[in-house]
Amino acid sequence: MTFAAIAATVALSPLRAQQVPGRDLFQFPLGTLAEAPALATAAGGGFWNPATIALRPENRLLLSVSALDSPNEQGVAAQVGTLARRVRSGITAGLSVAQSAVSGILRTDTDPHSIGDAVPYRSLILSGIVAMDRGPATLGLALRRRSATVDDAGGAVTSVDVGGTVDRPGGLPLRAGLSSFLMSPRHRIERASVLGAVEGYLPVAGSDVRVGVSYQADQGSGDERFVYASSRTSIFDIRGGVARQSSFGSTSTRLRLGLGVRYADYLVGVAREEGVSGLQPSYQFMLTRAFK
Repeated sequence: MTFAAIAATVALSPLRAQQVPGRDLFQFPLGTLAEAPALATAAGGGFWNPATIALRPENRLLLSVSALDSPNEQGVAAQVGTLARRVRSGITAGLSVAQSAVSGILRTDTDPHSIGDAVPYRSLILSGIVAMDRGPATLGLALRRRSATVDDAGGAVTSVDVGGTVDRPGGLPLRAGLSSFLMSPRHRIERASVLGAVEGYLPVAGSDVRVGVSYQADQGSGDERFVYASSRTSIFDIRGGVARQSSFGSTSTRLRLGLGVRYADYLVGVAREEGVSGLQPSYQFMLTRAFK
């Protein structure tokens, strides 16, 4: 119902008709395993922060797919696929394709009874990404093309995003990231986001334990704060945290949990996010394969 109202507003309002529809379909943490989006790498990286697509020195190629399903009441399904390759020492280039769509928006006329086919509401993002390592810092650049359709209305817009990460600067036990998302010169038809995160390494022997905080500001729709902790061993990635989102005058709090299992050069992961207002939780599944 929420997305049906948004779709109708986008399609019928003369003011918002100038905007490319479907931006709200990417309010979900697509491509993250209960991670801070500005630092997310489990699903290949590069979607929220172009710098995170950078491959480890021991890897030359990476393939990843991730799929998210929300409760039936929302009806949102999203997928992202990532291909990354180390083209030379310290430089990674990649491509990502992300799609998100709502099903079950009924077409009506003068009464609540549906007529004809369901109203299509979907958006697609194609991204070309490059990242460069410079000591403890990594810089990234992404060229994105987002297209969308809602009923008979549609449009497309190009954006250029920049981002960076830094790991243990000056020997400090910290990792941080900052990036833009869908930052377009045509800002009147696209809503951009700014993302940032800082996490600290805890001195726990035998595993990689971190705690961190993430912040995301979405132009014209609100913001999100995410406090989390993670632990990584040679086999398991375990993550969890609490996200507090403020959007369109309302505030919600959600619990996010993620579990990844590593075997050889594979990572299989599942993430769960609690629903609000009686909605069922949403789930995300991912598979990542690294080649040496």
